Amino acid sequence: MVHTFPAGPASPPAADDPAAFRSLAPAVHRGSTVVFGSVAEYAGRRDRFYDGYSYGLYGTPTSRDLERRIAALEGAARSFVVPSGMAAIALVTLAVAGAGGAHVLFPDSAYDPVRTMASTLLSPLGVEAGFYDPLAAGGVARCINAATRLVWVESPGSVTMEVQDIPAIAAAARDAGALVAADATWATPLRCRALDLGADFAVNALSKYLNGHSDVLMGAVSVRDEALYRRLRDVARALGHGVSPDDCALVTRGLETLEVRLDRAEATGLRLARWLGRRPEVAAVLHPALPSCPGHAIWRRDFRGASGVFSVVLQPGARARLAAAVGALRHFAIGASWGGTRSLVAPIDPPPLRTAVPWPASAGPILRFSAGLEDPALLEADLAHAFGLLDHAPIPADAEETIR
Repeated sequence: MVHTFPAGPASPPAADDPAAFRSLAPAVHRGSTVVFGSVAEYAGRRDRFYDGYSYGLYGTPTSRDLERRIAALEGAARSFVVPSGMAAIALVTLAVAGAGGAHVLFPDSAYDPVRTMASTLLSPLGVEAGFYDPLAAGGVARCINAATRLVWVESPGSVTMEVQDIPAIAAAARDAGALVAADATWATPLRCRALDLGADFAVNALSKYLNGHSDVLMGAVSVRDEALYRRLRDVARALGHGVSPDDCALVTRGLETLEVRLDRAEATGLRLARWLGRRPEVAAVLHPALPSCPGHAIWRRDFRGASGVFSVVLQPGARARLAAAVGALRHFAIGASWGGTRSLVAPIDPPPLRTAVPWPASAGPILRFSAGLEDPALLEADLAHAFGLLDHAPIPADAEETIR
């Protein structure tokens, strides 16, 4: 039985009152039920949905604090956290497109699960998904039609690293009455603010750099328009989206070291990319900060630096020994995602599906790297050993197509 006692005379807070505890660490507020002081407050609980607290699923002090911090980084009026980066992409798409006859455009280089979303979620709802050349810039207008509600950009592409001309694409979309959403996870808000370049929505997979320790799944959407924010929250409520306050606290903690981690990853990634570019087994290095990367000039114009994620295209002859070489790596874990303290490698063979601009069929396999925080010399030596196992066979005569 829970006993209650009548309130006594007002007195100063006790020394051990939780309000007197101040810490450098983010507080974690767990709970599903939000308690109200009166029947009237409970009856008006839905008025608190967008800004206050009405139920644990819809926000806690821990998640609201994280959202404010992300909004400040993005230069946004509002940010909203959701269970994953992919959840953020799906939420924005559904919130804007609705159903029945709408058309949504994605770059051909988009995060691979986007294609699955297009076929298994959008198509049954009557939403048509189209894919366009990521380097089309203002030419994307040719892909926009009267039903287009949303144009996505992902700059750079998460495997092939094409840097998109977001201002030109945003202008073309705006002229047609469409909104623009940007997956800006590679750069983080420290390297590029998509909202400043004309995007209406900036999506970031917090699972990656902003958390930075490979132990959280979460995404965020940031906007400058209050009506768009409310639309996102309305749709997220219908979908039952919610995030763990413990995970929010971990991301908040990760934000404190974001800049130093990103600086280290950038420096290591560039060192490894340049080293790999001198290897005979490598046909092309795809790193936005290198002049050879598609869209490099736009990267110089719009970005304030790089991250530690890049790809290499191997010579076709390397395919036979690829598994052995990658398996020999000791300081690169084999896995998806990026942005953690550990270095990662993701073997991609066959290369990713392209429908607007097909990838050269004769190109070799792709390795995507995420540089972690290890000693760069150690990582370089690890790669030297592994690449020494690859077949040095020359490129077949029909494999000399340009890698865009």
